[in-house]
Amino acid sequence: MSEREQRLALLREYLDYKRLSRTWAKIEVLLGLGAAGLGFLLGTWSLSRPTAEISWGSAAAALALLVLGGYLALAGHRSHLYQSGNELTAYLAALIQRSKDKGSPE
Repeated sequence: MSEREQRLALLREYLDYKRLSRTWAKIEVLLGLGAAGLGFLLGTWSLSRPTAEISWGSAAAALALLVLGGYLALAGHRSHLYQSGNELTAYLAALIQRSKDKGSPE
């Protein structure tokens, strides 16, 4: 295990964080964007008909897909931000520890 991975493991243990999966975050983003795009296309198709022929059920399904897809994409993005924040925190903690070790009399 590299020093960087050890610092991250120590940070997660100290703060009681669960390990986040970068792969799952990417899948969340892709699924969310796909669902939002599908909702947009379905909504455009269902609302482009004459008023008497509009299927309000498919319009509501399109809106639900758009909202839920957007939420899923944002959740994946948030997971990436948390991972980056954890890595930066571990890096800063290591820098602070090194500076304290250099400044202390031995």
